[in-house]
Amino acid sequence: VGDAADGYPGIPGFGRKRAAAILQRFGHIEEITDSRLSDHLELALLFKKLATLRVDAPLFASVDELRWRGPTAAFAKFAERIEAPELAARAERASQRL
Repeated sequence: VGDAADGYPGIPGFGRKRAAAILQRFGHIEEITDSRLSDHLELALLFKKLATLRVDAPLFASVDELRWRGPTAAFAKFAERIEAPELAARAERASQRL
């Protein structure tokens, strides 16, 4: 079943009633043997991953850990990878105002 609010289009042939019935029968999407799902299994698993709330995200001990201390080397590499060197330059200029 798709979710327009979150931008998940859904899987062709699996409307609300059919999806509920199949999940009731199999329990988990990975256990569904319907051949129509197998054609779209990779997409269905991606939607499941995107819609799943993670509870294992790293946390911080204090709010001070969240304070920005300037751009990191990883940020510079990211800016280079997305071909946006101006991002790294702007971050560097902003760090000089800290």
